[in-house]
Amino acid sequence: MSKTDRRRFILATGSFLLAGGSLAQQPPGGSHLIGILEYGSRADFEPALVVFKESLREGGFVEGQNLRIESRFADYDRRKLDRLAEELVRAKVQVIHANLTWSVYAAQAATKTIPIVFSGVNDPVVNKIVQSFARPGGNITGATATSVDLTAKRVQLMRELFPGAGRLGVVYDEEQAKACQVELKHIDNASKQLGVEVRQYPYLEKSDLKGAFGKAQQANIAALLVPTTYETRRFGAELVSQSSSSRIPMVHSSSEPVEAGGLMSYGPVRDSMLRRAGYYVARILKGAKPSDLPVEQPTRYELVINLKTARAMGITIPQSVLLRADRVIE
Repeated sequence: MSKTDRRRFILATGSFLLAGGSLAQQPPGGSHLIGILEYGSRADFEPALVVFKESLREGGFVEGQNLRIESRFADYDRRKLDRLAEELVRAKVQVIHANLTWSVYAAQAATKTIPIVFSGVNDPVVNKIVQSFARPGGNITGATATSVDLTAKRVQLMRELFPGAGRLGVVYDEEQAKACQVELKHIDNASKQLGVEVRQYPYLEKSDLKGAFGKAQQANIAALLVPTTYETRRFGAELVSQSSSSRIPMVHSSSEPVEAGGLMSYGPVRDSMLRRAGYYVARILKGAKPSDLPVEQPTRYELVINLKTARAMGITIPQSVLLRADRVIE
C-alpha cells in the first residue's frame, strides 16, 4: 500500500469511528449474528424457534443468508445459564434473545452493552429488568405476556365457571417461581376481592405432580390455575394427565395445553410475544436502540375452551362464557 493510499485508509477509518461506527461490530460478509439463551431444552423450544425465525424473516433477516444464530440451552438447569450467557458474549453476538426471566437475569449479568430482547418476562419493572415500560433504559427491552388486569380476568373466569366454589388452586413450577413472585401476588389479591380462597401447589419434578394434585383433591379444590410465567413445557403432558385422573380442571394462559386436554385458557394470541420479540431483534439489527423501544404488552387476547374435556369431567360451561369464547374445541 502506498503512503497516499495508507493515508486515505486512516482518514476513512477515523471518520467512520467518529461517526459512531465500530469496525469490530460490523458483521463479516454482511451476515449478522444473534444469540438465543433458553432456560429449557432445544427440543421443547423448537416450535417457538420456528415462530421466532419467521418473525425475523419478515423483518428482512434469513438464517443462512444474512443471519447466523448461536443458540444455548440450559435444559431446565438455571445454574448453567450464567456460563451460557458468557459464551454468547464471547461469541460477539449483536443481540441476545432471552425468553424467560432466568435467562434474562443471566444475560443481564453477562453484558451491559449487547442488546437483550425478552418475550416471556412477568412485569419487567418489578423485577428490575427495565426502568419503565415506556422508557426501558439500558440495553434491555421486549414483550411481556401478563399484567395485573389479565391475571384478575383469569381468576374472574374461574369464578364464573365455578360460582359455588370456596377454594381455587394455583399449580406451578417452583423453580420458575423463584425468579418472579409477582403474578402469585396478583392472583392472591384478585381472589380475595372475589371472596375466594386460593391455595398454592408447587412442584419441582415430575414425580411431585401426583402429590400436588392429591393434596388439591383432599382440599376440595374446584380448579387449578397455571400462572403465565410458570407455564411449563417440561411436564405439560403429565399435568394434563393428572388433571384428567384427579378430575380437577386447569385454566391456562396459552392455548397449547387446552389443545392437549386442558379445560380453558385466556391470554395473548398464540405466539404473539415471540413474534414481537423477533420484530424487535430485527429493529435493533437495523440500528434501533433497546432504550428507545418501549416494552410491549399484548393487545389481542383469546379465550379457548375444550368442551370435550368439560364433558369428560362433568363440567357445564355457562352460556355466558361460551359466547365469549374465540375458539371451542369439540
